[in-house]
Amino acid sequence: MLAIACGDGASSRSPAKSVATGVVTGRVASSPTDTAAPTPSQGPTASAGVSPTEPVSTTPPLASATSGVPSAAETAPPTPTRMVPPTPTPAKATPTPTQPAQYHTVRAGDTLYDISRKYGVSVDALAAANGLTSDAPLAVGQRLRIPAAGEVGALKLPPPGQTLTTPQERPLAQLAPDVVAFLRQRRGATAAAIYLPRTNTLYTYNSGARFAMASTVKVPIMATQLARAYAANPNAVQSGTDLLAPMITISDNDAATNLLAAVGGPPAVTAELRARGVAATTINPEAWGLSTTTAPDMALLMRSLYYGERLNPRLRDVAFRLMSGIVTEQRWGVPAGLPASSTVAFKGGWLPVQRGWLVHQMGVAVIDDEPVIFAYFNSEQPTFEYGKQTLRRSMELLSAREEKR
Repeated sequence: MLAIACGDGASSRSPAKSVATGVVTGRVASSPTDTAAPTPSQGPTASAGVSPTEPVSTTPPLASATSGVPSAAETAPPTPTRMVPPTPTPAKATPTPTQPAQYHTVRAGDTLYDISRKYGVSVDALAAANGLTSDAPLAVGQRLRIPAAGEVGALKLPPPGQTLTTPQERPLAQLAPDVVAFLRQRRGATAAAIYLPRTNTLYTYNSGARFAMASTVKVPIMATQLARAYAANPNAVQSGTDLLAPMITISDNDAATNLLAAVGGPPAVTAELRARGVAATTINPEAWGLSTTTAPDMALLMRSLYYGERLNPRLRDVAFRLMSGIVTEQRWGVPAGLPASSTVAFKGGWLPVQRGWLVHQMGVAVIDDEPVIFAYFNSEQPTFEYGKQTLRRSMELLSAREEKR
């Protein structure tokens, strides 16, 4: 399995031949957890295990003239329509009882870390729920509130047990014509998918375009590991591996390579995606960074995680705590385009290839109390900074419409 570096977590050393020539050489830096995003002049090298002569083909990943052309509905002149469809088909909810508050009484030797592991919550979440700092000393007999499932910082998740129905699919121009107009005038190939839970509607632009995933493929790997933990123990509160945190929060490429092998390789990830109704994604058996997907596919995967399919509430919390905890150096693009009052859980990926940069982000944002699931995929961006601006402005425009709703 070749692990093509996705910019995130990779060395800034120049390879013998750059990715722009179609050949990747070299290894990641000795510290695989380098969190600094590369500048446009610092093309990341390939991850450990890449053959010195392995060609990096950009034909499948980049939106082509045949696969990436918007449909007639998508290319029609955008006309504003009301935000709520006339006949929405929301997902049907199964009533669930209110979860009672849970508490832990501190015993001799207890630490926040020990307690967090016992209940399957993060140290930060446990500390925040009790008005403490993460290194606060504890007193014997002290009573601590355990954050409830679905209480992931400021990001509130829906009750578990909902039955998901096939979403309506409509052109993104019906929801946000200004976003579509902006994407059309950007250089390179762009695609977007926005899912609104309140109306069970998936809005798409350039829905058939396929892109190399770069490090966004780490989300399907994470979903596979969490589903395995759930299958092994339906009451599991932990992911069962220490690789998830570095793979998601700092985008460690070596962690992704090792975890992909541990979950059963590309066939296992593919099987998990298909079980979640994600049908157009292909996991590359030779280089996971060159796996291919579409924007709608990744929006549907985020929808599946958001509603906790194939997981229990605690394991769903694990996924969203990790995606809420992306390091500061990688919180550009969509997070930078959101209003200050918004919250976001996301994963990005970036990679220089033959005809420019791949710059992607996918996740869940809460805009003016409205949950919005998004997937933005962009290829052939002239520079890394240009790609980040494409993401940031796309979300700024979408946020402005949601706030006016």
